Amino acid sequence: MTAEGHRDAKASDDAKPRRRAGRPSVRASRRQLVLDRAVQLFNRKGIAATPFADIADELGLTRAALYYYFADRSDLVFQCYSAALDQMAEDLADASEAGSGFEALMAFIDRSLGPGRPAQAIVTELGLLTPAQADVIAAARARNASRLADFVAHGAADGSLRPLQPDIVAQSLIGILAWARVSPAWTGGVSGDRFRVRLSAALKDLLTHGAAGPHAGIFACAMAVDALSPLASQPGNPFDRGAMADARLEVLLATASRLFNRHGIEGTSIDSIAAALGMTSGAVYHYFPDKPALVAACYRRGFDLFERIAETAHRQGQTGLERAILGTHLNAQGQAGLLSPLMPQPGLDALPRPLRGELAQRANRLKRLYAQMLRQGAADGSSRIADPLLVAQLCAGAFGWLPKWLPDDDPRAPRAIADEICALFWRGLHTQGTGS
Repeated sequence: MTAEGHRDAKASDDAKPRRRAGRPSVRASRRQLVLDRAVQLFNRKGIAATPFADIADELGLTRAALYYYFADRSDLVFQCYSAALDQMAEDLADASEAGSGFEALMAFIDRSLGPGRPAQAIVTELGLLTPAQADVIAAARARNASRLADFVAHGAADGSLRPLQPDIVAQSLIGILAWARVSPAWTGGVSGDRFRVRLSAALKDLLTHGAAGPHAGIFACAMAVDALSPLASQPGNPFDRGAMADARLEVLLATASRLFNRHGIEGTSIDSIAAALGMTSGAVYHYFPDKPALVAACYRRGFDLFERIAETAHRQGQTGLERAILGTHLNAQGQAGLLSPLMPQPGLDALPRPLRGELAQRANRLKRLYAQMLRQGAADGSSRIADPLLVAQLCAGAFGWLPKWLPDDDPRAPRAIADEICALFWRGLHTQGTGS
């Protein structure tokens, strides 16, 4: 092309309307709209129960239009997870500019729970991704957790934070933020900007000062959650066929629940459960006709255990706060060990209506029971918590996230991990907090 031709082409390009700097293209905006709606549906209905057609219908698009933005459902899930982890990385980068480790943690919470944020995916179902996608997401999740743990280690070094184990504190915080996206559906709570502002205030207060009042003393748990296992009360007679059948069923439910907690319900197959037990898939189907029936049994077993833990904590604790923290300690032991009650997962709406109503009612009852314990603590002087309903949910997020990150070969005992989580809630993190 001649120099004159280049000038003519440039003039023609200059005459075209240009997108303002910083504004997304129409394609990018529509793609973001699809991501936002997909995340809402995934969190509410679960990924497996949300086909492309449902997302297209919600947005008034055809399935062909969705394929313009995403190669397939796996790609859509991957992009939802990537967006959530990228946002967290950005929040961490912004928060790292704060002064002390404590200030960085508070800044991260402010950014994570800032009003106006679109719904974010809960990164749990890596088994639904391709191996390459799963590796990318796992690496991004590990980087974010490591960066957050660095804030905690920095705070211990600069004297602004108590010297708790950084990985447990960081993962507990990640779990709390994840559970905040799930719990309103399970417990009938509200969501939206007002909830996020309230959650941010309660979380920052808890991390700063802890739940304990000035005269609460020191918390210690001498009880092992294994004593609450259904197997602990089983007779040991090998000739009692009924008892042995019940024991085999309990091992099956505990193993399935542990895998569901770690990999997500949709990312865990019957084959993988059977392999973990050293049995055939047909043997699993001897107990349950299909996977939904197994999931329902795991959920019911889980809530039976949650309720047994709450009853034990109420009976054993001396003050309202001791009861609430003892319940947290036993639940943390259960998730870090082999008891593995099935935690409420994203996708409540995908469960059969009767089961959904039963489990939501039981979850709400437990939330209110722990809130009542904290209110008793305020009355007896052991607790200083001003928002007990919300703090009860925060504690659940910390222990419920344990299976997502704690390696099977972690050398720390479940009771030691539970000690760290409960120390976080009992005394808080800030060295100048009221728990000093």
